[in-house]
Amino acid sequence: MKPVRRIFESADLAVFKQSLACSDILAFVKLCADAVVGKTVSEYEKDISCPVIVRFVEWMGDLRLLVDNTPPLKQPMRFGNKAFRLWHDQVVEKEIPRFLSQLGDTFSNPLQDDAAAELGAYLSGAFGNETRIDYGTGHELFILIFFQCLVKLELVRAQDCACIVMQGFAAYMKTMRKLQETYLLEPAGSHGVWGLDDYHCLAFLFGSAQLVKHATISPSSIHDLALLEERHHDYLYLSCIRVIRKTKVGAPFSETSPMLHDISGMTDWMKVCAGLLRLFQGEVLFKLPVVQHLLFGSLLSMAPLTPAATTTSTAATAATLATAATAEKTATENVFVAPTAGNQ
Repeated sequence: MKPVRRIFESADLAVFKQSLACSDILAFVKLCADAVVGKTVSEYEKDISCPVIVRFVEWMGDLRLLVDNTPPLKQPMRFGNKAFRLWHDQVVEKEIPRFLSQLGDTFSNPLQDDAAAELGAYLSGAFGNETRIDYGTGHELFILIFFQCLVKLELVRAQDCACIVMQGFAAYMKTMRKLQETYLLEPAGSHGVWGLDDYHCLAFLFGSAQLVKHATISPSSIHDLALLEERHHDYLYLSCIRVIRKTKVGAPFSETSPMLHDISGMTDWMKVCAGLLRLFQGEVLFKLPVVQHLLFGSLLSMAPLTPAATTTSTAATAATLATAATAEKTATENVFVAPTAGNQ
């Protein structure tokens, strides 16, 4: 089925907060964060254990090449280069259908029309708004939902969440940085200097999860410029900080990014990660201006979260975490617990 908008006003948001979709998104974020504790991007660069994610990474390279072939236009406005609309049109009309067709080829089984329509809709919304030429945490949320749908369709295993983040999401971030720099995308709904970042939230959340229990890199390490240069390829959090330091020049970091500066005063990455999860929940998942653009179909459902569904979802998430932990023979504690009806 073609996914449609279901959230238009505060009453709809209240329904969404108690929905299966909201619970599933939060559970998936926690699952991904747990999966990347102690992991680096570089150790997954040559990993081919998840064919769909490998193909997605290759496709991200294709989209970056398309940026090179769609140079910015000369225009009087500094921000929001209109060439982005040309790039976005090509992605929606040609690239997304091509990619989804290749996903079916990966399994010698074409995607069903309904599944392709939903995946295509989430991908179309993941790279920014072509009319406003902007990008924000709502678009970042769309790519998360796309990955979540791959798991629901069993195209990717839940145990492969580390691959999803360290390969798929990292490649997506690389593409978004190129789009932001080339077309000077406007921040969508940014809090300005008082916000976490102009564009992203999940990148910081997953990046902080990577660093939980790291022996030498602490939250205060973001002020070590040499370390940022040396390790930004491995850690999403450091990569995000490096971008900010390179783009927001002319004023101290404490003034351009006071929230991140305050976070650097913490001593425990686990507390940082837990705080960023609360920020994601409060400022992204529970914000009407953000989630009003979500699309709902058979994979993302606005059905109410019943006590039975909560119990089943919690048990399934816990079982998946346990299986992944056993498979990797790791004793790392989970950053988060599975969501329950009491903490929605």
